[in-house]
Amino acid sequence: MAFDGRAGIIDIDEDERTVIFDTYRLKKITGTRVGPILGISDFSSPFKVACEMAGLYPGDKPNKYIEAGNILEPVLRRYLEGRPSLLRASLGLDEGVKVGVEEPVPKEQCGYDHFHNEKVFGGMVDGYIQVDGRRSQILEIKTSGDRTKWEDGDGGYTNVPMAYMLQASLYAQLSNLDRIVFLVGFLEDSDYARPKQWVPTQDNTFVIVKDRLDMTGYMADCVAWYEEYMKGGYTPEWTDSEIDREVLKYLKAYKRR
Repeated sequence: MAFDGRAGIIDIDEDERTVIFDTYRLKKITGTRVGPILGISDFSSPFKVACEMAGLYPGDKPNKYIEAGNILEPVLRRYLEGRPSLLRASLGLDEGVKVGVEEPVPKEQCGYDHFHNEKVFGGMVDGYIQVDGRRSQILEIKTSGDRTKWEDGDGGYTNVPMAYMLQASLYAQLSNLDRIVFLVGFLEDSDYARPKQWVPTQDNTFVIVKDRLDMTGYMADCVAWYEEYMKGGYTPEWTDSEIDREVLKYLKAYKRR
């Protein structure tokens, strides 16, 4: 059966600019949802995330950027796995130290959640970095068509967008790890038409190592948001942004049936 989460809508309140919904199938706060919940995202919003977590909105439709990211994630993981010297250098380790890339549990085998013991937070990691046979860092893989967002002003690419830092830091904290290895592949516009032909090289792929953020305050804010809106059965107010208008259009199409 096709997605029909809109059936969970109780009311769309035009005066309050909120959607009231049933709370029987709430989803977790994943790493990609932390930024939008806190108002730190170019691609989502608190209203959109609330509709996704309430099961009212299925999320973004597949597009060339999402498809390229999905196709190239394992390609990039294998690239790093085959270059232990690059990984050691990025981590500041001696040449004799054993390093490796740990594959994540496949999504079909974990129910699309690597953190089943958590009640509010969840999500899936892109992998782990092992040092001397033990998990040492979270691996977060990204593809991007905009290098400027990652430029550090010194000719390098060490500036990680805040939404990505929050995402990876959540997974690091849930995994009891303190550091993150970002593996970023930069694509040209033409690459999105043929992502399977894109090949990672030292000129288009970079490793960025970061200490995770202290997530205590961010997670507390997310829990407070979850308790108010998700447990309360209503969304934050929608705005006039294109993001929120698109979600609202989808929801109202069902209500008119």
